[in-house]
Formats: sequence, C-alpha cells, structure tokens
Amino acid sequence: MSKPRQVGYRREIGWFGSFALGYGDVGPNIFIALGVITLYAGGAAPIAFLIAAVLYATVGLMYAELGPTYPYSGGVHVYGLKAFNSVVSFVAGWAMLLAYIICISLFAVAAAGYLRQLLPVLMFPDVTIMGVSIPSIGVLAGLLASLLILLNIVGIKYSAFMVSALVFVGLSIEALILSTGFLLKFDPQLFLRQITEFGSPQLQRDVAYLPLLPVETNNFLYAITLAMASFVGIESISQAAEETRRPHISLPKAAKMVVVVVAASAIAFPVLAVGSTDWRVIAAAYENPVYTLVSTYPYLAEILMPLVALAAFILCYSSSNTGVVGVSRLTASMGRFRLLPAWLQAIHPKFRTPVRTILIFGGIGVGLAFLGDVTFLASVYAFSAVISYLILGFAYFRLRRLEKTVYSPWCMPLCVKFRGREVPVLALMEVLGMAVILGLMALFHAVGRVMALLWVGGGLMFYALYRKRAGMKILSRDEAVLVEPLSYRIKVGVLIRPYENMETAYRSIKHSFDRRFDLFLVTVVEPSRWFGGELEKVDEDVVNDLEMLEKRLKHDKYVVDRVVAVGEFEEKVSELLDSEKVDLVAYIQRRPEKSALEKGHEVNIHNLLSKYPGRVISLKRVGE
Repeated sequence: MSKPRQVGYRREIGWFGSFALGYGDVGPNIFIALGVITLYAGGAAPIAFLIAAVLYATVGLMYAELGPTYPYSGGVHVYGLKAFNSVVSFVAGWAMLLAYIICISLFAVAAAGYLRQLLPVLMFPDVTIMGVSIPSIGVLAGLLASLLILLNIVGIKYSAFMVSALVFVGLSIEALILSTGFLLKFDPQLFLRQITEFGSPQLQRDVAYLPLLPVETNNFLYAITLAMASFVGIESISQAAEETRRPHISLPKAAKMVVVVVAASAIAFPVLAVGSTDWRVIAAAYENPVYTLVSTYPYLAEILMPLVALAAFILCYSSSNTGVVGVSRLTASMGRFRLLPAWLQAIHPKFRTPVRTILIFGGIGVGLAFLGDVTFLASVYAFSAVISYLILGFAYFRLRRLEKTVYSPWCMPLCVKFRGREVPVLALMEVLGMAVILGLMALFHAVGRVMALLWVGGGLMFYALYRKRAGMKILSRDEAVLVEPLSYRIKVGVLIRPYENMETAYRSIKHSFDRRFDLFLVTVVEPSRWFGGELEKVDEDVVNDLEMLEKRLKHDKYVVDRVVAVGEFEEKVSELLDSEKVDLVAYIQRRPEKSALEKGHEVNIHNLLSKYPGRVISLKRVGE
C-alpha cells in the first residue's frame, strides 16, 4: 500500500497580504487599549504607549530579520528550536499559542460589540440552551469567529484577501479620524498640561499594589504593561512565512511597514485624546474610547461616529482572523517538529491548509467567544506573549553568534563593537526591555501570573508525556537540524585583471552577486608579463584600483576583502582554492577581440576548470 502523498503549503500571499496579517493582529488593539491605558496612566498615557511602542519596534525588527532567514511557519518556536533545544522551543510556542487563542475570542467579542453599534437590530436578548444562558454578544461573536474558521479552512488566499481589504478600509478611516481630530479639536496647551499627570490617583481593583510606591506610580507602571499588550501580534507575519511569495523580500518589507504604521497610530491616538479632552473622560469610557473621543469633535461628530464603529469592527474582526491563522500555523509547525503530536501537521490535499489545527484550536477560540467574557484572561494575553518575546531575544543573540555562515536578507541596524564582537543595540534593548516588562507583569498581574504558570506548567506536563510515549528525548537538539536557513553565505574570490576597467568590474559583480556573497577581490600580478622596472608601478596601481572597487562595494553593503598576489596566475588561484578561504572563484569574461590576445590566460582558466570542477565560474561582462 502506497504512502499518502505529503502536501505542503501553497504560496499565495504577497507583501501587502503579509503586512495586513501583521497589522490586522496589532492595529485594532488601540480601539480597546486606549481607554484602559488612560484609566491607569492618567494624562501620561502617550508616554506609556511610547515606551511600549519602542519595545514593539525592536520585536518587529527582529522578526524582519529572522523571518526571511528561517522562513518557516511557527515563528519564535522555530527560532528557539534552532538556537536552543526542544523544551525552550515548546515553551515559546505554547505561550504564544495561548495568546492566539485569546486573540480569536477577544477580538471576535470586540468586533461583535462594534457591529451592534452599527446594526442595533443585532441587540437581541440572551440565548438560553439547556438551562445555560449565553450572552447575546457571545452568540454574535461565536458566529463571527465560526465564519473565520470556515474561511481559513477553504484557504489562506481568501483569508488574506479578506484581511487585506478590511485593513485597507480600516486604515483609511483611522487616517480620517486622526487628521480631523488634530485639525478641529487638538489643543496643545491642554496636552502639555495633562501629559505631566503620571498615573491615576484612584485605586484600581486589578492592580497588585507595591506598598513602597505611590498609587500613581503603581498605576503608571501597570499601564506600561497593559500598553505592551496592545502591541501583541507582529509575529503573525512569520506564521504565514511558508505561504508568502518571495519571503526574502516580502517578510522584512511587511514587518518594517507594520512597525511604522502601528507605532505611529498607537502614539497618535493617545496624544490626540489627551490634547482634546480631559483624560478622565476617555478613562471612564474604556469600553469605547475612540468612539467617545470622536463624539467631542465639533461639526463632524455625528458623521464620524458611525465610521469609528465601522473601522473598529473591521480591524477587530481582521485581528480575530489573524489569531486563527496564527494558532493553526503555529500548532501545525509544532507538530512537524514533534513538539506536539505529528497528527496535527497534516495539510488538506485540496485546500492546502492545516484543517485539524484550525478546527481544534480555532474551535477553542470560538468556544471562548460564545462565552462573551474573556476579561479574566486579558492580562494572560500579554503575559504569554512577553514570555515568547523574551525567548525570541535570547534566540536572536544565540543565532547571530552560532550561525555566522547563514545569510540574512535584512539585518537590524545600529550595531556596535564590544570586545571584538558585534552587538546589535536594538536587540539588546528588546531583551532588557522584555525582561523588565515580564518582571513588572509578575509583580502587578496576580491573575495573569497564576494563569500563565498553570498554562505553561500544564503544557510542559503534556509535552513530557507525549515525548516519552513517542520514545523521544524530552530535552533534545535533534530536531534543530530540520530548521534550514533560506541560504548560507558564500565566499567567492573575484579575479580582477591588472588595469581592468573598474566601472565594468563593479557593474559585472553587482549584476552577478547579491549580498549573500562575501567578496574577496583578487588580482594576480605575474612578473613574467612585466619588465623589472614596471612591476613596482603595476603593483601600486593595482592596489589603488582594488581599494577603490572595495569602497564602492562596501558602500552597497557587501562584505568585501582584497589581496594582490604576485606570482603565476594558475599557481596563485590554486593556492586560494586549496586554502578554503573561498568557496569558489569567478572571473569576468573578456570581449571576444581581447580573448584572442590572452591565449595563455584562457589555458590557465581551462586547467583550473578541470582541476576544480564546479568551483570556477565566469561572470557576464556588464557595462561595455
């Protein structure tokens, strides 16, 4: 009996679809978070959002680098597996899984609430089934989430298209709300007067207060942790990496765009709110803060308020959808790497989607949505994500240290040298920042602390039991070899003739090699071809030419080195290949009329091709 054919994902998502998945999971948070953050942070809400936005940007840029380098569905758990071991990978994935499940239900409920503002006919009474009362908003949220499950089973192409359309409309409405507010309502003096009010003076029941700090300070620190929750979701881009066209281009482009758009939006809204009305008004309306903010606009409030409800519904619904995408791809990936039963990784032969994980874990999200009340898990949403983000930071540093031959299509900027090592400043900020945020959450979020420990602890017990029954080691690095990078760095020696046209050499190299190639510029000066008095002058000219070419290529972000070798051509090139300083050598083709004058050179090339098959290549001559 033949084995069933293994089916993989279909690459159907472009860069905007990837951007929409990332933004769709993060952007809507402002419609929920603005009021809650202001409730605790007081007039300093923009500062709390700014701190969280900076940390969010570092997380997003990490995904922009690691996503295309290791383009696997699964995101942080894949990076944890490659950098550390199966246990670290499981904890990272399991923690993020909880965030995704809550994302499905939380934003389905939020979307249902805004939809009822648009269509009051949907405000029907609670439903009672077999003596169990289901809130009407939960019924509507459950139906909305169920529709998303169906869309994701049929195929991510339709799911991503829907999210792209929703995000485009939602962003347009957000831009209208912000531009109108700053033009008609924003008062700089009011903003400056309120921004110095750090923390609400009121005691709040959700905060585990530290007795050594003032109430205002406790509330402000608590607000920062909640503000971090408003940025959870950027990893959704990496969850669909295997379904993204040209991931080496699309993933970093999408991730960087999400970082810019989300950070700008998340800072602009609290700035506008604090500069437009008393912060206590926004705090009191924490269930619909943007709706309340727009209601204070002169002239256009009645026109814009329905648009606010529409934008909130659109973006919250798209966020719920990206939760389905994330949970299904994450669990399927964990099944592939034997962190969860491999049964979960099965891909439907027709739809090319992980139907089992969509139905099981997406179904849990739908069930929570039917309850209509997931506030008791709200802090766990952030708590679990921050655990994963901290593991992401440690994995990033370890992979940069161990995987030096791996090619990254895009790298994080701002690196400094410390004790001979290159240290990415933004990545260091991410690790330190997430460690502080996690510590603050452990101090201030009593419910989140308990729930996160129960989730991770229960998950580890299930993981250990599964691995033991499957005959596998609990702590293992065996699966790490399955995570192959998109490409490795290739060291190529580029042979440059003495007195070669450097513009032609530059264009020929740029035409043939991208930045995954480390370039070693080599010119061989053969004493037999020059008179004794000319040799020193030739050597000096060649050094100057190579130095100029090296500077131009380094300016284009290539890794470049150079050397001038004096001796016979074939002998020196053979020494270079035997030394393993390069993986291959390349020479620039001559024009036909010049080739006839270099018969000896052509013979040398032929001998090298025979001696080192596959390691000597010719480059097309470009620029002449």
